[in-house]
Amino acid sequence: MGAKFGDLDDYWSPGLTLTVRGKEYTLPLPSAELGLWCRRVAAVAGEVNAATGTDEIQAAVAAVEALPELPGGRNITLQERVLGDVYQQMVADRVPDPYIQFCGATAYLWIIAGEEAAQRYWTSGGRPEAPGPANRQERRASGRKTRTDGAAATPPAASTSGTTTRKRSGRSRTRTGSRGRTS
Repeated sequence: MGAKFGDLDDYWSPGLTLTVRGKEYTLPLPSAELGLWCRRVAAVAGEVNAATGTDEIQAAVAAVEALPELPGGRNITLQERVLGDVYQQMVADRVPDPYIQFCGATAYLWIIAGEEAAQRYWTSGGRPEAPGPANRQERRASGRKTRTDGAAATPPAASTSGTTTRKRSGRSRTRTGSRGRTS
């Protein structure tokens, strides 16, 4: 007899909780149909992005049109679809539209890429680039770290071909103090 695991509900979170203006909204786990639909949309978006010719673009558009219809029909936004009942709660709570759009995008990422990707998107404010150092002191510290990383590296090993280098005196034989040409 094979291994028997406990109930998945004991290990799986009930959904995604988003806090907007102090209020928590919990999205339930997406249905199998919604999850599949979102992954297909993501795949088609990738095809559209990678398309280089008219034929490839038309094929990607045809793939969009061939997506299965989910409850609510085609006249439902992505945000309404992925937020489900939470969308109506947010509207009733007078959550501003940009917040709802952002929550919808976060929910979509959660469905197609998981909690970590959704959290990175949420905490970055939807900006894919990492936030830079906030103030002058942090910028300088980050610049120093970058500049010294290469300088602190171990120098390459010296040649062991049997040759030796000539010893030099402590003083350099070149003239110091002159920056221009010498004629």
